[in-house]
Amino acid sequence: MKKTACFVITLIVSACAFISASNKNDEKTGILILAHGGKANWNQAVYDAAEPLRSYYPVEIAFGMANPRTMQAGIDNLEKQGVSKIVVVPLFISSYSFIIRQNEYLLGIRKELADPPFVMDHGDGMEQASDNKHEAMESNDHQKMPSMATAQHEGGMATIKPLNINAQIILTKPLDDSQYVADILYKHIAELSLNPDVETVIIVGHGPEGESDNRNWILTIERLADRIQELQLKKGPGFRMIFSVTVRDDASKEIYDQAKENLRSLVRQAGVEGDVIVVPLLLSQGGIEKGIITRLEGLDYKWNGKTLLPELGISGFLENTIRDALRTR
Repeated sequence: MKKTACFVITLIVSACAFISASNKNDEKTGILILAHGGKANWNQAVYDAAEPLRSYYPVEIAFGMANPRTMQAGIDNLEKQGVSKIVVVPLFISSYSFIIRQNEYLLGIRKELADPPFVMDHGDGMEQASDNKHEAMESNDHQKMPSMATAQHEGGMATIKPLNINAQIILTKPLDDSQYVADILYKHIAELSLNPDVETVIIVGHGPEGESDNRNWILTIERLADRIQELQLKKGPGFRMIFSVTVRDDASKEIYDQAKENLRSLVRQAGVEGDVIVVPLLLSQGGIEKGIITRLEGLDYKWNGKTLLPELGISGFLENTIRDALRTR
């Protein structure tokens, strides 16, 4: 009975702190969540994760890879509701991406584009163009390939400009090595684990195209691996090894093939010493996880294919990230 009472009190205190942060200085705060976007079930998982926020804030979701159209629409909708401050949360796996850098430029935080301008517009439904661009090209299914937005061009190259924004913008960090992400991955691993001390865990992320970004992706996943090992050691023997890899679907075929062989080699070699658990580091199910299975055809490993959504921890990440952002501004 005492435990239940303490739990209820904790929830009330947490909710009060959340409301207090949102009402600081009597400013009306809105939330803009940025996410890649996919098929209907992919998008719905993001809507569901954001739903608890709507009790405290006006919330808009802009799907797309730093898409000016959806981001401007979200900002306009929030400003129409009278917000003077917008907390922008990029619900992406890693900070190390042209998507994040372009977001910074569009939001006026970065003065110049750090990468060539890129606008991928999947349309209002934001349906993913392809599970894997290399598989799509190999199948010659050109109808699956995305189209570039053509709103502005200079010299034959698409260009973008900073968005029209009146409200104060607070841009937070993506998921990166958040403890919330580590907790979810650990839960998925634990569901498959029987003898941790003889099990090798391989965390597989999508990964970027560029080498520098990819190195930072790997370093971030390795920090997640350390958190996961710490969680395991609290319960008993640690995992034999935890490896961090990326599949790099969007890179050149040479890099893609190399990443594929690297993943297969890791699973094959780790399997000689014991069981192998492969866990995807993906926000939601949309096809990339199927590509991982295809890459590992013929190898022995444990897999449940679960992604970060629809786990409740992502709602916790959103709430905590917004609360921290408002406390420091």
